[in-house]
Amino acid sequence: MRRLLKLLLLPVFASLTSCVSVQSDVTRFHTLPPKGAGQTFSIHSPSRTSGIEFSSYAAQVASRLQDYGWTPAVGGRSDYTVYFDYQMGRSHQRLGAVPVMGPVGGGTVVYTGPVHGCGRDGAFYGTAYIPPTYGVVGSVPYSITEHDRYLDMKIRDRAGRSVFEGRVISTGPSPEIAAVLPQMIDSLFTGFPGESGKTKRIGKAAR
Repeated sequence: MRRLLKLLLLPVFASLTSCVSVQSDVTRFHTLPPKGAGQTFSIHSPSRTSGIEFSSYAAQVASRLQDYGWTPAVGGRSDYTVYFDYQMGRSHQRLGAVPVMGPVGGGTVVYTGPVHGCGRDGAFYGTAYIPPTYGVVGSVPYSITEHDRYLDMKIRDRAGRSVFEGRVISTGPSPEIAAVLPQMIDSLFTGFPGESGKTKRIGKAAR
């Protein structure tokens, strides 16, 4: 019975830890126009030295900025400097319970009753089968460790004035930021530069 219960609950737990997409809360403040006009940009990290991992994320950011209408700077000063950084946050437990479905009621029923007639009393009995119905018969508790992940991006012009400030927060069971950061970057650039001063939830499921 215990093994059968585990088999029944396996698809439920799989859905709780699915990796369909990454759900993120995206906040953006900016003074940018809806579309760029060929301005140049360069990308830096305020806390990380250049490396293969950071370079791969920087390439994704650069591609999205080119879609916006900007151009990577080649030597010399750029019109805009893009700073982006990322980090893991705290871990915490998410508790819940999964309902267990099963048969409710039903089975063989014995019925009896008195009989009156022809000047004498008696009794009768019989049986009937009632098919079971199905419903919630219990629950199984679960505990999932979830992790907070953060992405920050700021853009400054040549005078050092901030023209864009964006922050992405996601929470999910994956403890590796490399598994979720590409989708967090996609969330940041969804509808870029976006509506200033608003926080939007982007994505359908947490990973």
